[in-house]
Amino acid sequence: MSATDAFSEGWWEEFVIELNRDDEWSASARWFDARIQFSVGEESTALEVRHGKAIAAFPGVPARGADIVLEAPRSQWEDIIEGRSDWFEATSPGLGELEIHGDVVAAMRNAKLMWLTLRAMKQTGRNVPPAPEPSPEPQPSGQPTIGRYITVNGVRTYYEEAGEGLPIVCLHAASQDTLMYRHVLDGLSDEYRVIAIDAPGHAKSLLPSEGAFTDITQHAEFNEAFMEALGLERPAVIGCSFAGNQVLELAARRPGAYSAIVSSEGADYTPTVSDFFLDMMRTDGHQIVDAWSQSLTGNRTPSDRRREVVWQIQRNPAEVMVADLIGYGHFDERDQMSRVTDPVLLLRGDADWLVSQEQVEATQSRITGSRIAVLEGTGHYPMIENPHEYNETVRDFLHSVGYR
Repeated sequence: MSATDAFSEGWWEEFVIELNRDDEWSASARWFDARIQFSVGEESTALEVRHGKAIAAFPGVPARGADIVLEAPRSQWEDIIEGRSDWFEATSPGLGELEIHGDVVAAMRNAKLMWLTLRAMKQTGRNVPPAPEPSPEPQPSGQPTIGRYITVNGVRTYYEEAGEGLPIVCLHAASQDTLMYRHVLDGLSDEYRVIAIDAPGHAKSLLPSEGAFTDITQHAEFNEAFMEALGLERPAVIGCSFAGNQVLELAARRPGAYSAIVSSEGADYTPTVSDFFLDMMRTDGHQIVDAWSQSLTGNRTPSDRRREVVWQIQRNPAEVMVADLIGYGHFDERDQMSRVTDPVLLLRGDADWLVSQEQVEATQSRITGSRIAVLEGTGHYPMIENPHEYNETVRDFLHSVGYR
């Protein structure tokens, strides 16, 4: 069945079969009893789900109504079945055109099931091409990683370091910790002193007395104090995602204070997290990020590293997830980027739909002399997904600006 046959009667029959052969979907649907209506332009089809099984797909609007209605123009649905979009991208503000009606809360509280349901559309009636060769295995230096504690602004703070030489400070993404940089600690410590920190309230660092930070500026101020406490002078600084944004703010706050800035999956403006999404994260965060983080990985990411992405991001409580994403969603430093004078590399994976190439190029246009590097088949977590190519890209950049 070709893609042009999508949404025909035969296609919907194949779709039901595809759902029922997917063990992960069946497990997610075990306690989900509902009718999901798919509105494709002017046409509608209802899927009946009972006790972990897709019963059938019926044309038209159900006489008793649908519990959840997913509505989008045909072009959006075609993007989904062709693999150019998925549940999370299609429902994100400004990124997709998929609208949720009916019991919207039930849809988000079953976000993994919704994601798997739309993933099955991509596989229905088609020979999905095999994934490309996975990204290379990491190449550790053999240097030991040592964990330490230090008190910063009254907060007992955990950090790890490996190697000797010029320092690189690594700041992790939302709802993650030093583990995000384990391959960077392993891989770049042959030449550098690599330092990774658990942000306040994350993993082994205590929560500040005032509660979780909800503003990236709070994190920037804290990390300035951390680097001063370690006596670091003009270190290179790496950040990812919300910390990819943070390192841009650090560079703008103190021009000339850093030897190099690597903003991974970062931009100077990221208004892509809705208040509704944040509310759902408060109650169902771990279920949502299970699928959300998988959605953000690339097709060269091996299954073991994909599982590690999910495991890492689920290690922190929902309170911390939400606080981080509030800071991320409200980040706008566009008018400060002209202050940046240190060398900047904007590094992204081409499969990262959360931080687009357009956002990165717009950020580059506001930072004199900044560069862009793109890793193929890699998503939002490049140092986990594709550690060897990530490390070598960072190393080449540091060498090119004389940091060696």
